[in-house]
Amino acid sequence: MKFQIPLTPGSVTQLLLRVVACLVVLSFLSQMTMYFLPDYPSRDYLAKAFNVDYERNIPTFYSFLALLFSSLLLSAIAYAKNLDSCRYKHHWKILSFIFLYISLDEIGQLHEKLIDPMRNLLNATGFFYFTWIVPMGFLVAIFLVSYSKFLFHLPVSTRKLFVAATALYIGGAIGVEMLGGYIVYTIGPGNISYVMLTTIEEFLEMLGIVVFIHALMSYIKTYLGGVSLNISIQGKNTPVTEHQNIGLPALSEPANRKLLR
Repeated sequence: MKFQIPLTPGSVTQLLLRVVACLVVLSFLSQMTMYFLPDYPSRDYLAKAFNVDYERNIPTFYSFLALLFSSLLLSAIAYAKNLDSCRYKHHWKILSFIFLYISLDEIGQLHEKLIDPMRNLLNATGFFYFTWIVPMGFLVAIFLVSYSKFLFHLPVSTRKLFVAATALYIGGAIGVEMLGGYIVYTIGPGNISYVMLTTIEEFLEMLGIVVFIHALMSYIKTYLGGVSLNISIQGKNTPVTEHQNIGLPALSEPANRKLLR
């Protein structure tokens, strides 16, 4: 027995938005209990488990999965572009690897290791107290310049979503992070202002990834035939010839070759 479940951009986006909203609200409320409510069983545990600014907890795991899903979608598009000999096929491949790295960085907090060495090197204070934003800012600028032609070759709707996703993610990861660094440097991390800023920062990052996933799935649906989840259930006497997979129906025959180039 075989089932095919189409993954539509709208349904996936709605699901992710609900998850993001729940995580952000739970994070903020759990942090507020630390300031305004007396101690109660599991208070500290819940605050750490749902804090969007903590490592190795529920929000971090969600962000890892969302970024990894983005990388898989990008690799699927890159595969289709390679079949079609698209001149921008390498751009899609590089994007896939970038998002794979970001997903690993999210779960391992690799960029945090740059803060102390860079801070000591640059004697950074104020808005640059979280000094990892300095090298990352340069890398982001180089990336945006090198991908400008790629961006303008995309369909208008996809381009707008890519720009919106980039603005949301970078605005949170670098822009709000700079404000957070200033607060930590001048006041310290243990205050409501910093909690609010980190909540806004992570919300913008999560929202940016949701917009990006929506853009990728809409692009795949329009130009590659969409994404579907194929599940086969084997009976006792049924030869094992099928398997569970996530497929793009039109990878071998792109829906519109002219638009894919």
